[in-house]
Amino acid sequence: MKVWNGENEHMVKEDLEQVQLERLQSTLNRAYKNVEFYGRQFDSLGIHPNAVSSIRDITNLPFTTRKDLSDNYPYGLFAVPLRDIVRISPSAGTAVKPVVVGYTKGDLKVRDTITARFLSAGGVIDTDIVQICLNPGLSAWGRALKEGAENIGASVMPMSHMSTSKQLMAMEDYRTSVLLTTPSYAMHMLGVMETMDTDAKGLALKAILVVGEPLTQETRGVLEAAFHVDVTAGYGPSDVMGPGIAFECHEKEGLHICEDHLLLEIIDVGSGDTCAPGRAGEVVLTTLTARAFPLIRFRTGDLATAISEPCPCGRTLARMTGITGHTGEVLTIRGVKVHSAQIERILEGVSGALSPRFLVHLYKEKHLDMVEIWLEMTDTMFSDEVKVVEHALERLRQQMFQMLGLEATIKLMEASTLDRYAVPSGGVIDDR
Repeated sequence: MKVWNGENEHMVKEDLEQVQLERLQSTLNRAYKNVEFYGRQFDSLGIHPNAVSSIRDITNLPFTTRKDLSDNYPYGLFAVPLRDIVRISPSAGTAVKPVVVGYTKGDLKVRDTITARFLSAGGVIDTDIVQICLNPGLSAWGRALKEGAENIGASVMPMSHMSTSKQLMAMEDYRTSVLLTTPSYAMHMLGVMETMDTDAKGLALKAILVVGEPLTQETRGVLEAAFHVDVTAGYGPSDVMGPGIAFECHEKEGLHICEDHLLLEIIDVGSGDTCAPGRAGEVVLTTLTARAFPLIRFRTGDLATAISEPCPCGRTLARMTGITGHTGEVLTIRGVKVHSAQIERILEGVSGALSPRFLVHLYKEKHLDMVEIWLEMTDTMFSDEVKVVEHALERLRQQMFQMLGLEATIKLMEASTLDRYAVPSGGVIDDR
């Protein structure tokens, strides 16, 4: 039996800070020289990377936002030539244009190491059979989790588009020992098991690791009691090295950040000042080892709180609470981050210059997030012919899935019906 080695997870703080500083200085110099966006930003503020002599100096540097990622689409933030890129991973992002993340061979090795660290903390070893059940919109995460588990030496059943009943059949027949999924899908599987009269005691599961959505204590309690396993969570924006950059250990008292690869800040959303431990703020991340796609003070839009107390597990890596919310108008649907502006852009592609009024309705069905687009019926968008209307709606559904990886129901609504909600076009009615 092979257990992951956990290198750097117990480093003395002074030694860790020295590693961080050396990697930060290297990252800043590479970004300054090779990424025009960062070169302009640093020059406009009169900052040179060599002036950073402590990791605390990072607060003097400007933030990077998701709008910056969108504005530099597709390759504007790459710090290496395309010939050195071995994988290009686009994601829908939360702006008008998608986000394109590039990886060198070295970057993929780092990502696999980080992901393996997350999985190992959740109990995965080389003799496990790991089953990955994620929404299609999280395909890049599915690939990262697969490769991280393979890095440990586990056997992996990758993401597939099987129905939940078939996933459960495979789980039972193949003797799956670890399930990787979202909290809501794990709850959904539990409901389907009840209809199939499947007894959780007959499964070989020993652990469930969840990503993509906040894990509440209530959900954790239900899953652990029903499946008779430990449930732990991982965290990681798709723009920053994948799903396992922070992880829970067996103590389940916060998320450990992979500080040897990323620098964590928690800032006040309004002022940008650093929040004291115990005070909620926005998660800001700086990559320390990403060569192709370095990000400096990236504002994730996720809200959490830093934890100052040492963890009983013995790891010296900094911790934060699970994600408690998001800034702005970003929605998390089945683990996928979406902005209503993206939906509006899809509608414009179908309707032309005049975008119809619409509302986004979110609700739960058997523990899963469901999406309805309430679309105002206008003469400028649709013909009276039923076939033309049906074709237009089908195009919308297809483009929603292709661009965001989400299945959506599109309903035509009278203007008077939308008026009742007193919500501007693109607004969200969240009944989850």
